Amino acid sequence: MAEAREAMSTRPWVRRARAARLGRVDRAKLARWALSIGLFFVLWELIGRSGRIIAILPASEVLPDLARQIAEGEILAATLGTLRIAAVGFVIGAAIGVPVGLLLGLSERWSSVLDPLVNASLAAPIAMFIPVIAVYLGLEFKAKVVGVLLFNVFVIIVNTATGIREVPASVLEMGRAFGTSPANTYLRIILPWASPYIITGLRIGVGRSVEGAILFDLFLRTENLGLVIRNAAGSFDLSTLLGSVFFITIIAAGTMGLARIVEWRLLRWKTG
Repeated sequence: MAEAREAMSTRPWVRRARAARLGRVDRAKLARWALSIGLFFVLWELIGRSGRIIAILPASEVLPDLARQIAEGEILAATLGTLRIAAVGFVIGAAIGVPVGLLLGLSERWSSVLDPLVNASLAAPIAMFIPVIAVYLGLEFKAKVVGVLLFNVFVIIVNTATGIREVPASVLEMGRAFGTSPANTYLRIILPWASPYIITGLRIGVGRSVEGAILFDLFLRTENLGLVIRNAAGSFDLSTLLGSVFFITIIAAGTMGLARIVEWRLLRWKTG
């Protein structure tokens, strides 16, 4: 029966029907996204022109100023600096978070010791560690990377450990019945089963890394996107301030979107 279903799924007309169905779903999603984005800009323009909220200028004034900043290259250079901090912090966080999560998921002893610390750290506001980081590590690149690490590592640990714990006992028992070695059990059963949780944790970690990099660019040594925001706020340049905030939002959303695409491509085997 399974072979018959597999043969049916490989027929050209079945693949074309599936592709057409996915295409309709994608077009519907794109239409909803376009509608929501268009509605956002309309509301932004209307609220800005109403004058009721003095801090919000209309999009027709903010976006041309943002385009000028992009053309001059200032905000792009600042963005690259912030993303470099986020990338280094994320790589270190992933290198620490995934192995520690695997350890917590596989060992009840280590889980009972470290779980309370990990959960408490995940719930704690990371901003309260800024003075401690500044005192012990300074205000430069190293301190910011450590701050970004604190932003992402606990999410990665928790997601990885949760994925390992969600592997059904029946699947493990089936592996033992077929004489699977412990190493193959981890590599061929546990890790593939837990991979959606692990990859989702990494995707969330990407977003938190960008968030942390911007925060520490603001509150440690002010530079990169943090400097752009602070200069605009200090001079009451609302157009530049709103444009910078909008650009940062686009960068963060784009980064999360790319991470979601990578997640989808890596997990296609699980959905067929």
